[in-house]
Amino acid sequence: MDLQSLVAAHMPNRRRPTPMGAAAEDRYYRNQITLPRLRLRLIGLIATTAGVTLFLAGVIKA
Repeated sequence: MDLQSLVAAHMPNRRRPTPMGAAAEDRYYRNQITLPRLRLRLIGLIATTAGVTLFLAGVIKA
């Protein structure tokens, strides 16, 4: 048995998605393409990381 047949034999059988109406399909794709909103915690973490990086760059240079 080759590797491809072995992998195919162990792949789960997934059902086909149920058909959607036009409005439901529009909502689905609209929700998929929206950019994730940055949470305050994530923005704070990014700002802290940037600040520490700049601080260390200044300390190493001096």
